[in-house]
Amino acid sequence: MSKIIVNYQETDPLAHSFRVQLSDWSAASWDFPALSFHDQQPAVAFDSRQARPVKRQLRREIKATQGVLVVISRETWQSEWVNWEINTVVQQDKQLLAVKLDATSITPLALFEADPLWINSFDPHALAQGSI
Repeated sequence: MSKIIVNYQETDPLAHSFRVQLSDWSAASWDFPALSFHDQQPAVAFDSRQARPVKRQLRREIKATQGVLVVISRETWQSEWVNWEINTVVQQDKQLLAVKLDATSITPLALFEADPLWINSFDPHALAQGSI
């Protein structure tokens, strides 16, 4: 079984519901990937000194995973953390997955450049079979 980091916006109700849905799918199926969840907006400013250990820890976690799923919410495109994490995934040659929960949400620029595998948010098989 592989492991996926799910990068999502904790304060977005739709993203939170998707997190619950993913957790339920993971618990119900042995072949569903193990999941680890990251908030798109950590409690520290992106360019602060306090961000250094957070970035170091995120790099380690990305290195130890098969890939990262970026859940695109209303505020995702504004997050420096999301762009940094996408670029880190690409640099480490890990699989990058993306899902847009609402068609009106803006895709972060780093995702356009990274060419992720887009998945259907309502299809558990998209994650369980073949994507990782």
